[in-house]
Amino acid sequence: MIMARCRPGALTLFFGALGLLVGVGAPQGASAQSLFSGGGLGMPADPVEARSRAMGGVQVGLPGWQISMVDPASAAGLLLPSITATVQPSTIQPAGELSGGGSRFPLVGVSYPFGRHVISLQLGSFLDQEWEVRSERSIPLGEGTVSAVDVLSSLGSVGQVRMGWAFPMTQDLAVGANIGTYIGSVEKRFRRDLDAAGLDVGVEPFFSSTRWRASGPMASAGVVWNPSALFRLAGAVEWSGDLEMDPQNEDGSERSYPMAMTVRGGGTFTLAPDLLLTLGASAADWSETAAALDDGGARDRAFSYGGGIEWTRATLRGRSMPVRVGYGSRQLPFHFRGEAVDESSFAAGFGLNLASSETIPTARIDVTVERGSRTAVSLTEEFWRGAISIRLAGN
Repeated sequence: MIMARCRPGALTLFFGALGLLVGVGAPQGASAQSLFSGGGLGMPADPVEARSRAMGGVQVGLPGWQISMVDPASAAGLLLPSITATVQPSTIQPAGELSGGGSRFPLVGVSYPFGRHVISLQLGSFLDQEWEVRSERSIPLGEGTVSAVDVLSSLGSVGQVRMGWAFPMTQDLAVGANIGTYIGSVEKRFRRDLDAAGLDVGVEPFFSSTRWRASGPMASAGVVWNPSALFRLAGAVEWSGDLEMDPQNEDGSERSYPMAMTVRGGGTFTLAPDLLLTLGASAADWSETAAALDDGGARDRAFSYGGGIEWTRATLRGRSMPVRVGYGSRQLPFHFRGEAVDESSFAAGFGLNLASSETIPTARIDVTVERGSRTAVSLTEEFWRGAISIRLAGN
């Protein structure tokens, strides 16, 4: 039976971490995002840790216990109040030329055990909508024309915040669930600069912007089963209501988009005493979203799969340092210029236990580096993506 004892100092950790979580606010989109961010409703941004990235993007069924937005039962074994945060830097190379990059925080979470129940609060990413389109044109003016540069851009992102619950029903079986809402905002801007050299009078650039705020309910439930010491299985189902985009000024109109129902499954298998294999897959039904976009802007269904190997024997100055490699592939839900987009990547990483209390890690860092590509019929871009996760726990 999994039990937990909390001391007064744990409340300080929990509420301090809670204040940090609230202070972070909605996830902010990074600058110079993927060109595919301009398709559909943006670029999906999974709210997962570095360890998941290293194992091929597998989101459920990872070994051990952790705070996870997509695997709610995986927190059931957290015996101490905990906080986790992940930062994800990336660079993007369309057509082999360096375009830019940025960083985001895909997941920040805190958990607190009450007896055998574990309560968590998590803030995570969902959709990045950072893109910019620039075009040059000639505009009729009087008896002639004048050159103009139009810039249409999107700034912001849609995130999610969830309250979770997890419970170990037996030594071998744990369940969990969470509920939450979409948060964040998106701003669309238009700017037109006229070539003043072609005019007899000075002119000011034309500028307009519209801002929307995101909302909408979501919920998920999951189970983790450890039938033996040799393997672990997990599954989760995620439901979402409509993503509501409410205008914040008079120029905008209210928008509503159905979101996907997603099913995830995965497991970890012991190949040798120090060697673990993790495999996972997911399927998301975007058919209602595709119908709402009216332009073939989304797939009816999007699938993903991945896997990785973790070698746990490695150490660094006497501290456990598991080493990981993985591969993952996924179908992005939104089309780019009417074309379906696929993403694949290879990953490598490691973890390091910095401190432990008896057998429970109280300070841990995980680092992952990915090399991958996104491909449509008319465009391919390559990317480097990193992930650094820090987990802290204490009484």
